[in-house]
Amino acid sequence: MREVTERDIRMPEFRDAKLEELEFRDDGKVVRVDRWETGIRRIRDALGDMRHEFEIDDIVQAVKALIATIPAPPEDEDEGDA
Repeated sequence: MREVTERDIRMPEFRDAKLEELEFRDDGKVVRVDRWETGIRRIRDALGDMRHEFEIDDIVQAVKALIATIPAPPEDEDEGDA
C-alpha cells in the first residue's frame, strides 16, 4: 500500500495545480489564477474555433452572432389578463 500524498487530499480541480497558480477570490473561495483565460478558451472551443491565436473580441462577436440566431420567445397574450 502506498503512502498518502498531498495530491491525494486536494480537491480534484486543484489536484495538479501549483500554489502560485491559485488565489483567493473576494468571497474567500480558492480559484485558479488563469480561470478567465481558461473560460474564454473553453467558449472558443465550444464555438468550434480551433485557432491557436485569437482576440477576445473575436470570441465575444461570435457569441453575439450565435445569440442573434436564437428566435425571441413568443409573447404571452394571457399575461395582461391577470
